[in-house]
Amino acid sequence: MTLAPPSRSSTASARSGPGALALVSGAVAALVLVPGYGAHGLWSQGEIGALQRAQAALGAALSGLERSPWLPDALRTQALALTGDPAALRLPGAIATCALVALAAGLARALGFSATISLLAGAFALAFPLSLTQGRIAVGDPIGELCSAAAALLLAAALAAARPTRALALAAAGALAVGLAVTASGLWLGAALPLLAAALWGPAPSSMSSETFPNGHAPEDMSEQPDASPPPSRVQRPLRLVLVAGAVAAAGVAGWLAWNQGEGYIPALGAAKDLVLRERPHVRGFHAALEDCGYQLFPWLPLVLLGLLQPGRARWPALWFAVGLALASASSLLYGPRAVPLTVPAAVLAAAAFARLTSARTPAAARRLALVLALAGCWIFAKDARRTPSRVGAALVPARGEHNYPAAELGAADLLAGLASGAALALLLAAMFSAPGPGGQGASNMSRRLFQLRTRLPAWLPAAVVVACLGRQAWSYGRVLLPHTSEQYSLLRPLSRWAEWSAAGALPATLGVHRVTDPGLDLYGPPAEARVPLTTRDALATLLRQPAPAAALVRTSELASLHQTARAGKFPLHVLDASNRDILLVANTLPPGAADMNPIGRVLFDEPPALAHQTLLRFDDYVEVIAWEWDEPLVRGRDVELRVVLRALKPMPSGSKITVRLQQGRLSRVNPLPHDLVENLYPPQYWRAGDYLLHRFRVHVPTLEIVPGPHEVVIGMRRTESANYKITVPEGETGEHGVRVFAGAHEFAVVGEVQVW
Repeated sequence: MTLAPPSRSSTASARSGPGALALVSGAVAALVLVPGYGAHGLWSQGEIGALQRAQAALGAALSGLERSPWLPDALRTQALALTGDPAALRLPGAIATCALVALAAGLARALGFSATISLLAGAFALAFPLSLTQGRIAVGDPIGELCSAAAALLLAAALAAARPTRALALAAAGALAVGLAVTASGLWLGAALPLLAAALWGPAPSSMSSETFPNGHAPEDMSEQPDASPPPSRVQRPLRLVLVAGAVAAAGVAGWLAWNQGEGYIPALGAAKDLVLRERPHVRGFHAALEDCGYQLFPWLPLVLLGLLQPGRARWPALWFAVGLALASASSLLYGPRAVPLTVPAAVLAAAAFARLTSARTPAAARRLALVLALAGCWIFAKDARRTPSRVGAALVPARGEHNYPAAELGAADLLAGLASGAALALLLAAMFSAPGPGGQGASNMSRRLFQLRTRLPAWLPAAVVVACLGRQAWSYGRVLLPHTSEQYSLLRPLSRWAEWSAAGALPATLGVHRVTDPGLDLYGPPAEARVPLTTRDALATLLRQPAPAAALVRTSELASLHQTARAGKFPLHVLDASNRDILLVANTLPPGAADMNPIGRVLFDEPPALAHQTLLRFDDYVEVIAWEWDEPLVRGRDVELRVVLRALKPMPSGSKITVRLQQGRLSRVNPLPHDLVENLYPPQYWRAGDYLLHRFRVHVPTLEIVPGPHEVVIGMRRTESANYKITVPEGETGEHGVRVFAGAHEFAVVGEVQVW
């Protein structure tokens, strides 16, 4: 199948046609997505619901299940029935994602792009967080997106076919794909989108000349002059009318159903209305879908938009992307955020923009402008990834708020910001290594030498740089970040470790459960008769106080209270597993070979930890600051760690926060906002007199917002949003170790000075 006008290089096209490149791209995607798909547990928040629906379809007595489209659930049910492995629910999505990657590469080749650019389109499709999440986790709608994309391609090929019989056969296959897409995505995105996208198909006019460039650096997709296109078949015009009518009818039926839809689920729409948006529709603007799309295509949306503005051979994918984004945005106003099913056109647009960016035929001014816009977009995404890493790291999982995403445990902010910065660097290097256009040679000797060097570089080098960047992103995100996030959101690891210790006799055969409602407990935990419900803190303390070995699952938020009870009751308390962010496995004994993972041990001490700078600062007879240090040297653009030793005098009110900032004058400030004490691992209401606490906080030193030079270290303690704790020591304006106090409603003290470079 080809959607491009015929080229004179038919032999080369036969060797690397759309089918061959699609197979190569799909095989590479399978190597990334399929191996190890079951090594990390199911996300309790996003995947357990799909598992319960599959189990119910196989006869399990379950109730209270959420409705979901038929086709994805049917395929996941079959995967579970064939393997018996709950993680097999991920296989249909992984296979569908591999097929989407293959379609992206095949479509680019069918549109007339070179083999290199076509493979690059497949690499883009694989590296998107949207594809990696749908391929590694049973969330999103990869099956519906695959059916919709296949329908659009088949119907567009039917319009491009020269013979009526071939056109009708392709149209019939496309109609079948539309039907399957409706059962997976509903009428909006399963029928209206592919029908309208196919109706917009048309060959792109050739806008590039056939000038000769040195050493053959002009890429294939920009160098050939196509021959005359074959005459369209007699069914093209009526088929296009049918597609338009079908799209209007599907949109009309979907609109009528949505208008009359109450709180229930309608299978033809594939969704129930979002209750939050039903009550407060203003909380989601029309632009929200573009924002969601940007995070799902992170950080390549700037390149996609550049391809959208100057499509060239990607004219049809540009129309497809624009229409799909509008439909997805309109749908999300009623049904909330969802996966934007535009992997294939987005990947082709990104590859087309890269081809234009590195083509010697593109005017130099246009290349420089496109490069600046792409770099600015990547750097903006890098800043966004540091500010809200959950929007990228858990792009398709129901939102739980930034404070509930384990960004610090995963190092997600640094990893995602590094991926965006790496994308900017790859684009810059690709532009530098691309062939210069005519007139790019300057008058100086250095300019002429650089011009000659660029003309001698291999034509595939710019694409190789970006492919290496995309490979790093696919591996870091799909094989590192997502599995580690699964550990944080799954009970597989703690309950598997408990089962091993219980089978070895180190722990009892019963497990206490204290206020844990995670659905993963039914999947990975012991049967109900082996669980001991613990409804109160006293019951939990009684279980662990006994001399016999005992273990329990507790919420992370209960650990501080339990730790204080254990200290007062003088019974042992050990955290055997802290891999899950919200739930801990605790016991009163350490099994052989196990280590105590109690995070409170990182911040609570009987003796003060030694830090570089001693000081003495007391706040309202609650707590004293007795030492501090920053990682030095402090260099702009880097992350540093702040450490402060506190001596508790008595318990502090909950909600107390500390401010430790660097300040030079009124404008240059580092870390100006208050933050939780001791990482919120041991809240201040549980402190006892004589406790020593190590407060640590990771700080990013801004690159441009501050000036280099000496900065004062300023410390304050916040009681409420509008008041600080009073400084009682020193009593005057100066004290020991050079402490200086600022008087006023918000009391702060200067305890030292550090150099910022």
